[in-house]
Amino acid sequence: SCSSFGRHVPQPATTMAAKIMDDAENKPSSLCLTKARGRPLDSSAQELLDHLGLPLKHPLCGEKETSHQVHLELSTIGDGVFEIPLVNPLSNTTAEHHFYHDVDGAPILTQERIPPPEIGTISLMELHDGSRYELLLTATTMAAPTLAMAELWLRLFAFFLAPLCLAWSIHREVRSLSGNVDKKKGPTPARGKMMRNNNHHLNSDENKMIAIHILGLASSAVLFTDSLYVYEFGRNFGFSLFVLSTILAVRACMSYENASPGNHCADSGISIGKKVAFFRGAVFVLIFTATMVFLRSEGGHFIGETINKIKSNDPLKISGVGATIDEIISPVNVNDSFYNPLTSIVDPGIDIPTIEEGLYFSSSSDLASSIVSHWPESSRTYTVGSGATPYLVNGDQRTGIPFLIHKIEEQEYVRAWVTNPYDGEVLALDIAFPYSRPEDVEVGESKEKPKYVHDSDKPVYLILHGLNGGSHEEYVKDFVKRRRSEGSTVVVLIARGMMDTYITNGWNVFHGARTGDVDIAARALKRGLDSLAKAKQKPQRQILGGVGYSMGAIILSNYVARSGKNCALDAAVAVSGGLDMRQQLNFRRSMRLWQPMLTFGLREDILIGKYARHYKHRLTSGQFLKMLRVTSISHLDVEAIVNYNSFENLVHYYSEMSAMGDRYPPEFNLFDDDESSAQNATSWGRIANVSIPFAVIQALDDPLVGWRTVGTNDPQALADSGSGNVFLLLTKAGGHVGWPLGANPKKYGWKWMNDAAQSFIFAVDKATRE
Repeated sequence: SCSSFGRHVPQPATTMAAKIMDDAENKPSSLCLTKARGRPLDSSAQELLDHLGLPLKHPLCGEKETSHQVHLELSTIGDGVFEIPLVNPLSNTTAEHHFYHDVDGAPILTQERIPPPEIGTISLMELHDGSRYELLLTATTMAAPTLAMAELWLRLFAFFLAPLCLAWSIHREVRSLSGNVDKKKGPTPARGKMMRNNNHHLNSDENKMIAIHILGLASSAVLFTDSLYVYEFGRNFGFSLFVLSTILAVRACMSYENASPGNHCADSGISIGKKVAFFRGAVFVLIFTATMVFLRSEGGHFIGETINKIKSNDPLKISGVGATIDEIISPVNVNDSFYNPLTSIVDPGIDIPTIEEGLYFSSSSDLASSIVSHWPESSRTYTVGSGATPYLVNGDQRTGIPFLIHKIEEQEYVRAWVTNPYDGEVLALDIAFPYSRPEDVEVGESKEKPKYVHDSDKPVYLILHGLNGGSHEEYVKDFVKRRRSEGSTVVVLIARGMMDTYITNGWNVFHGARTGDVDIAARALKRGLDSLAKAKQKPQRQILGGVGYSMGAIILSNYVARSGKNCALDAAVAVSGGLDMRQQLNFRRSMRLWQPMLTFGLREDILIGKYARHYKHRLTSGQFLKMLRVTSISHLDVEAIVNYNSFENLVHYYSEMSAMGDRYPPEFNLFDDDESSAQNATSWGRIANVSIPFAVIQALDDPLVGWRTVGTNDPQALADSGSGNVFLLLTKAGGHVGWPLGANPKKYGWKWMNDAAQSFIFAVDKATRE
């Protein structure tokens, strides 16, 4: 629950307005932008802006735009969408909120009347209430992203490192056993003797040998025990490399049996005995760790469980479902506000997908069948044979490498603003119009830039970016560049307070369960497109398709499911976003490897960089310090999002955030050991209310959002649920917002996933016009 107020004195409510006005007076401000960023508007683009009726200046910029009135359709949030948790007026959180009563006497939550604090960074000492000790404790957690990055780099290249190191070790071993003579270096010593110079120093070859053996053993252990590698190659490939690397490493350790602790290496001052002890210790730790991870492959909560299995001589069923939650933890109430699933739910171990890749749709639906017939198979097939990058072999590589190498040129936008009527917060819409001609084509001697235009016959796209992103994200720019070259207009909804925008009207900062923002943005676009089509006397307006990535995909999925028949979109595509985020609660691989970097960036840029005073005012001192020190998005959600927004606990937050979050019990035995839990679920929940064609594009090797977030072990039954509007495109490979193509992935950018989304919306447009 939310903690008490009053420890921090908030700034006056006018602070944000004053800040914006200062920006507008002293330098160009994104909030007060009124022109098309240096490019003229064609009459067709201006016509669309006129029919949208949205201001191009932020309301706090001081100029009243009387021509932009609030339209009746945009005066309320649509039915079914989710804003903030409903607070029980009798609970201990009522001190943080104000209520008034309607005519029936029912309590209605209103905006907090405490003025919001100033936005901006504060000093490290102020963050820690002047305590150097607390600051030092926080500083120690800053190493987490570095450690995670080091392990991630090892996992990224383990597939290449393990065979190379093994080949080098075998070559050295063969030479040693055969006693070959190198004419330049002299005789190769036999096994059991140390390569030392006349001063009894370990020479550089021996130091290199130690490093290669350790690196090779660590890499082969990754191939043997990592979920993504086991999914790609099976267990035998990694097991063979691990066994060979272990044998050669142990033999190398035994060759130092005569090492004397007194002999020192002149170059480092470190005794030979210490180096040998380090080598042996590293080999032992790697072998022990890999063995224990293997023994816990089927999941479990404590290492003690593995020891008990060994003591009881129970066979280890590596491929089985594994230990049940009742065997590991005592029953808990997931609705308890003190319940933390991150420390309570069983680890699935080596988590191999149990569902098959492919396209799942309702063949009994005429519309669904027509859409699939218009959706080119080449646009929805991702294999090496269809162009996937052949040397990127697991989800980590297919995720990380694209983000490292893809650099898309900056895209130009016209910014408009729309107000969420629930809390009065103003949201930014970055509109990317297509150009009247390619920029590299000149007309006569004119050097004038091509104009912004709008084609009223082409699809319009509403884009929801990922966590801590915006219209500047590389994959968003890739989509914008491709679609505007086709003549389509693309609108990017900037998540509230993200990028270069601010929270200007209260305390309601971003959280992933809020669907009111996308609802109001979609309805604003739909109203404008309807008005434009009517003015042009068109029998049918152009299609409005939503595309979400990662967190944006999660929010889009939730909106489409919650809004049902009131959905303002005509079609939607969710890329790398889960349908049931409760299944992330025990995805510890993501928490350990990928989330520390994301957590660090989100916390530094948004939670601390902009809204530190908001969180410091609303959280207790202990909660705030924990927020500063957590190392994963899941733990950050516990300490920041759940506490700040009055969610009961993390399960409640993830349930409200998910399109399938109201389906209970969740599948995959997440909360209980009843293997028939899926059958015990009374219905599919709100996902069955989807009223528009909705495609979920998900890679089963996604290292950030686990495959279980698909929400079911029976994707065909999900596709057949409701009116048959859910399409599941599951690829075996692709990673998270990845799907690299070709021998040179940089050449193609994010072509596969962005073209797959575009071709689905094109197929919907064709099918609905038939």
